[in-house]
Amino acid sequence: MQLYLVRHGIAVDGGEAIPDGSRGLTDKGRRRFHKTARAFGKLGHKLDLILTSPLVRAVQTAEILAGATKHGEVAVLEELDPKFDVASLRAAVTKRSGKSGAVALVGHEPQLSLALAAMSGVSPADIVLKKGAIVRVDASKLSDAKPVDVRWWLKPKTGTQVKGLPLQKGAAKKLRKAARAEPGQKRKRVARKASPRKRAVAPPLNSPGRSTGETVATSP
Repeated sequence: MQLYLVRHGIAVDGGEAIPDGSRGLTDKGRRRFHKTARAFGKLGHKLDLILTSPLVRAVQTAEILAGATKHGEVAVLEELDPKFDVASLRAAVTKRSGKSGAVALVGHEPQLSLALAAMSGVSPADIVLKKGAIVRVDASKLSDAKPVDVRWWLKPKTGTQVKGLPLQKGAAKKLRKAARAEPGQKRKRVARKASPRKRAVAPPLNSPGRSTGETVATSP
């Protein structure tokens, strides 16, 4: 299935005046996410199901996404409330999505980054999911513990598509270095395995009875 993790757009600061669940998007947040949603819509991906957190800012973000894309049902999923843990979210999405081929999850941090980290095998500290960003993940089954294929993500300001995970700059460099090192380590192991069991070497010059051109077979 294709899974799209969507962080809600920029929301108003509630403080003590507005309960957290009632905070809506700012004008800036709406404008920015409209741009990202239009960029997503131009990719031509149909969403079979859009699931959103019950919090107002997420519901408004889901409405904008629905307005810019071809989609099926739009519904609230309680487990997208950030008070729920990742295990509860994955179980709820698996149950609710059924046979849907493309599902969007509109929610919050840190829940979305924790879910993305759990699915991709990357540390949550290495992921930076900005407000209004969209990440595409391909997975055979969400209930599996196997790492998923993170295809790309859309930048919230420009709608630009970027391959892979939305990572901190230092984290991206670290992962690239690890990926380059691993094949080299494998080559070294293969080279050692393929090396001959015996080789001809000359004994020390001062060894007793050494004659010119004499060789001795030894094991490494």
